[in-house]
Amino acid sequence: MEFKSQGIEVKAIQEGKNLFVQGYAAIFGNVDSYGDVIIPGAFAVTTSGAEGKRIKLCYQHNTNDVVGKIIELREDDKGLWFKAKISNTTLGKDLVELINDEAINELSIGYKAIQWEINIDEEVRYLREVKLYEISFVSRAANNEATITSTEVKQEREATEMTDEELLAKKAEIEREIEARIFNKFLKSI
Repeated sequence: MEFKSQGIEVKAIQEGKNLFVQGYAAIFGNVDSYGDVIIPGAFAVTTSGAEGKRIKLCYQHNTNDVVGKIIELREDDKGLWFKAKISNTTLGKDLVELINDEAINELSIGYKAIQWEINIDEEVRYLREVKLYEISFVSRAANNEATITSTEVKQEREATEMTDEELLAKKAEIEREIEARIFNKFLKSI
C-alpha cells in the first residue's frame, strides 16, 4: 500500500457528542513530494458501490486504529471530497482534542496505484486509477500542503446546562421550525 497526501481542506462540526468532519482528502493536479499527480477520475471505480463502503477513516495509516465512519465520499472538480463521523471512543475523543489543539492538522490517503503514466522529462507519475483503502489523520503528510486549513467546532449544550432564557429561545426555535414544515406541507398539498 502507498500513502499520498494532497492539499487538504477540512471542516469539523461538533453536534452534541458527535463530531462530523468534511473536506478534501485529495486534490487533483498537485505534485506531491513523491512526484505523483492524481488525475480526475482516479477514484471513480474504488469509491463506487460496495467497495466504497470498505474505505476506512484511520489514525496514522493504522487500519487497527479506525477513528470513525466515512458517510459520503465522492469526486468533484477539485478532488476527493468526504464527510465522516468521528466515533465517540477514547481514540476518537483524543483525535478531536489533537485537531482542536492543531497538533494534528494533516491528512493522507492509503492506496494502491492501478493505472498510471510516467513522464520522464517532468519526473512525474500521473495516477489515472487508484484503489483507495483509507483516509488518515497524520502527524506528518507526504505533501507539506496537506494540512487542515479550516476547523469550526460547534457544541450544543445539554438542556441541563442551559439557562431558562436559552431553553425558552430553543423551544421557540423548534416550534417555528415545526410550524414552517407544516405550512410547507400544506402549500404542497394545494
